[in-house]
Amino acid sequence: MSIETYTPENPEEENWDAIVVGTGMGGATIGFELSRLGKRVLFIEKGKYVQAVHFVNGQIPAGIDETEARLIKGRWPNKLEGKTSFGKTNFFGPVGCGTGGSTILYGAQLERFQAADFTPKKYFKNIGDSTIPEKWPINYTDFIPYYRKAEAHMKVCGTQDTLNPDAEAPLLEAPALSERDQFIFSSMKDAGLHPYRSHVGYHNSDKCWECLDLCFRGCKSDAGTRSLLPSLYQHGAKILTECEVIRLEADANSVKTVHAVYVKGGKAIKLQAKTVILAAGAYATPSILLRSKSDHWKNGLANGSGMVGRNLMLHTSDFIMVNQKENRDATGPIKSITLNDFYIHNGQKLGTFQSVGLKAIPPIILSYLRYVEEKDPSWFRRRVSFMLPKVSELASKYFHKSSAFSTIVEDLPYLHNRIELDSNSKNGFRIQYTYSKELKQRNKKLLKLISKSLAPNLKTTVVTGSKNNINFGHVCGTCRFGNDPETSVLNADNRAHEVNNLYIVDASFFPSSSGTNPSLTIAANAIRVSEIINKQLD
Repeated sequence: MSIETYTPENPEEENWDAIVVGTGMGGATIGFELSRLGKRVLFIEKGKYVQAVHFVNGQIPAGIDETEARLIKGRWPNKLEGKTSFGKTNFFGPVGCGTGGSTILYGAQLERFQAADFTPKKYFKNIGDSTIPEKWPINYTDFIPYYRKAEAHMKVCGTQDTLNPDAEAPLLEAPALSERDQFIFSSMKDAGLHPYRSHVGYHNSDKCWECLDLCFRGCKSDAGTRSLLPSLYQHGAKILTECEVIRLEADANSVKTVHAVYVKGGKAIKLQAKTVILAAGAYATPSILLRSKSDHWKNGLANGSGMVGRNLMLHTSDFIMVNQKENRDATGPIKSITLNDFYIHNGQKLGTFQSVGLKAIPPIILSYLRYVEEKDPSWFRRRVSFMLPKVSELASKYFHKSSAFSTIVEDLPYLHNRIELDSNSKNGFRIQYTYSKELKQRNKKLLKLISKSLAPNLKTTVVTGSKNNINFGHVCGTCRFGNDPETSVLNADNRAHEVNNLYIVDASFFPSSSGTNPSLTIAANAIRVSEIINKQLD
């Protein structure tokens, strides 16, 4: 269906109930809820309408340049730039751009945070200058109803996590495990651990490819298919695609104008709404606010605390092959098992151990090695590029009895880890990130615990290939919420402390990162905030 059907003819002449900037998990979900409740919603998306058929026989059309090809595939068009402890950052990060945002590329793992994540500081001792709070401004108990709504909306399947159970969770039945993964699952239980079937949004298991890319079969519950398209097709929402918000114009109390520009042609437009909701992602959202300077907002909009862009958090993830002695049938779901036994260990928070939606076959291994090469050239200079295809072939043979897993380890917030404006960058911003010693230590501890706990029936091999195990796709924290306007950007309702009609519902709002995928928490929070905004608009 053509996106022009849902593009307003004269968007500048309207006074929308809500303008939603970004169509990822937070933006699409809140837009769906508000439009479902009868509000006049306008989405603004920098990328393309990627659910349309852009491919020809599965291929990008000939003659397309790299930037256009990335946008057609729903990927962020520019390299992430900045600096980390590992050196200069200049690579294509795992960030989406298009209708559905980064959920276009995600593995549809939709796990809840745990109660401990809402009172994070007591699990971290001797952390120096981290700004991790004692508690979130909302508690886990109050959040549970929104988790249930998000799980139902995203059609999450899986089994109960016995370490974080909810008998009323609306989980759908998970497909049967492969013979290989059933052995891993049983071995984990025999070792006294508590594995469960991963909470994922993949369906039609007989035909599902468990895509980590654009899904045209409708198997994957992403923000585009579950929230954005129903908003447009069923509930009257409108959208501007290939349109980028540059800045927000505000007086001392509220946003008056959203300034945007069409990516093609550069035509500038000015839009008005009763409520403005930023959901452009934790890289771009603080950048928009920092660019929105004026006489009223000399340091950027909603930045009286100086916290906009600060407290950047990036999970770390190590890839681990779990090998068994016998060669068992691997036919079945790939993203299948999660383990939270080491989420908290001896009073310290570590993270999650879970299946990865990847097969150990040469093309996938090669793609991963190329990504590591680009992300961390200092690592790759010690190897030879032309050997990577051969390495991929050998690795595939070596790990033919294995299943791929990964860790997710909680990152802590620090003021010096941040997003800064950079006029020389194509993105308009750069990353500044220091990899802390305590994070390195917790990574090592988790890997040792996993290896020791799975032995002797299962052997683990860490294949990350580099000390740089930063997960640039799980970015959060750059516009944190809290009760104190001096140390946070947003209040408990996700509204800017100083701007009465500005909300942020992407992962920017996190005051701590937890040790699990942020997607479900973003969706649940968007549903929570939609109720607040709807009451104010009535």
